[in-house]
Amino acid sequence: MSRGPDLFGSYSPGTGLLHRAPLRAKGLGMVAVTLAVVLSPSWPVPATLVLLLAVAGSAAGIGGREWWRGLAPALPVLVLLAVYHVLTSGPAQAADVVLTILVFLVVTRVLMHTTPLPELLDGVVWLCSPVRLIGADPERIGLAISLMIRSIPYIVGAVGELRDAMRARGLRPDPVRLVTPAVISTVAYAERTGQALAARGFD
Repeated sequence: MSRGPDLFGSYSPGTGLLHRAPLRAKGLGMVAVTLAVVLSPSWPVPATLVLLLAVAGSAAGIGGREWWRGLAPALPVLVLLAVYHVLTSGPAQAADVVLTILVFLVVTRVLMHTTPLPELLDGVVWLCSPVRLIGADPERIGLAISLMIRSIPYIVGAVGELRDAMRARGLRPDPVRLVTPAVISTVAYAERTGQALAARGFD
């Protein structure tokens, strides 16, 4: 079964500035972007950030097709949010909400494209190191995030294949009919993942 769409992006080797930048510098950049969005008074700030991040990502080698592959799955949700906020709060609020979400989608894709996943997970484990004080294991947190990143595209791909199978049998692939086989497929994937972890010594 296919892994489905690459929702978070994936690392692509390169020699540009973003590829060569250390992870801590990228982390500080994400903090700066987050603060700029949170403290911005209106939509022009996130709009500017989306433009700048898109230019930076394109300079790092993210092509138009990859941008579309990453953003297309989020478009239905963004449209619904835009309509809701236009009706309840006005166009300015709708633009602010949608552009804020776009900022984080774009910055995540740029980060994933320019940073190997093991390096990202090492950074997460380092950030979580204070949880040792309360008896938690930061390595397990990193493992959980790794499993999440790998599992979501797989599950989305499984749903897509189920939809295609229903169409091939002349059935209308409505959400109600997809729920049961999708849950079964997801549980089976989780069980296989759990067995693989147990075989490697994870309890």
